[in-house]
Amino acid sequence: MAAIGIAALYRHHVAPWIHTWGARREEMTAVLPGDELVDPDALRTTRAVTIDARPRDVWAWLVQLGEGRGGFYSYSLLERAVGADIHNADAIHREWQRLDVGDTIWLARRYGRRASMIVAAVEPESYLVLVSPTDSERLGRGEKALGSWSFVLRREQDWTRLLVRGSGEAVGHFWFDIPHFVMEQKMMRGIAARAERTRRGQIVEAIRTAHPVPETVLTTDVRIDGR
Repeated sequence: MAAIGIAALYRHHVAPWIHTWGARREEMTAVLPGDELVDPDALRTTRAVTIDARPRDVWAWLVQLGEGRGGFYSYSLLERAVGADIHNADAIHREWQRLDVGDTIWLARRYGRRASMIVAAVEPESYLVLVSPTDSERLGRGEKALGSWSFVLRREQDWTRLLVRGSGEAVGHFWFDIPHFVMEQKMMRGIAARAERTRRGQIVEAIRTAHPVPETVLTTDVRIDGR
């Protein structure tokens, strides 16, 4: 009975929350890039975060994802504990600023091809869709993928909404949902913090350019209590 109660609690309360963390109702039901690659009846998650930065600033960090690249901006100690050689970047690297359809994003190279993702669709500053290597082969044969992992950027004035959608495969199973949620929400917050830092740096630099500080700043001695 206890097991049944826990299962019911997870299914009706925990799962709906972690599956839609941060997402608005219209975002949960929206058709996003990558949805067309998977069976429309597949289970999916839609998570979102608002970032105080422009899409291009967010994209610069997003496009660096992967082992041997910018990492996943999540709990790298946990990732290394399970064999992934992840080191999260704290700077934008020019050599990691381009991805093309067919490129490989490694999760943990030591485990071989099964621990990698393939770029199925990409539009700079807009979206990135990843699938497993076997799903990439299915798509090449004109079949549907069993799952996909999509990152979508939507501009709202000077802000950006980062939407992350997972479809199919293991979605809906607690043994996958819970650890994946823990790592993914941290990744999203990691991307947000880095992009917002980039944006703040741009604002400071713009202010400095518009109002340069003189090389010589005159100072006046201040005397306290007549001394």
